[in-house]
Amino acid sequence: ELAKGKKAHIGYTSIVTDTNIVVSSQEAGFPGVALANPLTADKWKPASVNSTITIDAGSVVDTDYIGIAAHTFARDSAVLTIAYSNDDVTYTDLTSISASDNKPIMVIFDTVAAQFWRITIAALAIPSMGVLNIGTALVMQRGLYGGHSPVTMSRNSKVIRNKTEGGQFAGVSLINEGVNTTYSWENLTSTWYRDNFDPFVVAARSRPFFIAWRPVEFPNEVGYVWTENDISPTNNGTIDLMDVSMSVSGFSDE
Repeated sequence: ELAKGKKAHIGYTSIVTDTNIVVSSQEAGFPGVALANPLTADKWKPASVNSTITIDAGSVVDTDYIGIAAHTFARDSAVLTIAYSNDDVTYTDLTSISASDNKPIMVIFDTVAAQFWRITIAALAIPSMGVLNIGTALVMQRGLYGGHSPVTMSRNSKVIRNKTEGGQFAGVSLINEGVNTTYSWENLTSTWYRDNFDPFVVAARSRPFFIAWRPVEFPNEVGYVWTENDISPTNNGTIDLMDVSMSVSGFSDE
């Protein structure tokens, strides 16, 4: 599994829908169904510091990642316990997490076959959360090579430096415009590209996704991003091999 952990994981599929999600409580204007859409501006906010989210997939399905974005778990000192079940009665704990910041989270694990998922949240203050994905991640066939800029460190800011008429420094106005970076892969076999990557390309035209570029070494360097343009591969001159790159913009809490 170490080699797999050195390859990018892309979370674009999700079993979460606005008809299969149940939350323990919600404040007015912050419904639980907001978690099912990809919009970071729409948020769920519970009515108490202790809350639960339950997802019923309708049947037993394989899953191996959970993605969370636009949350305030670090600010509100929240601890999340993730569990699964096949009968909605007896749950098995998968893991517990506490966030050190409010950046996107991607929990990656060995495949679990389950119908129900439950996230239990205990916090010091009432948190909020914008996006929840639970699904099966696309694991890239090749790793990323030198030159990649991790998304969490690729900030896109508009900086206005102010000065007085006399030329004195008078402060800085900083506008956060999210993050952006590029992902590039070489020597993907054409069969693997067509079978595995091209379905993602189709989905990415209209929906953001989670991506962890090296989840074992840098588990916190996760992006919740969307493509800037359509993704197109190129044949690299070697028989049966393709190269592809994609430019993305993403959500940032900074």
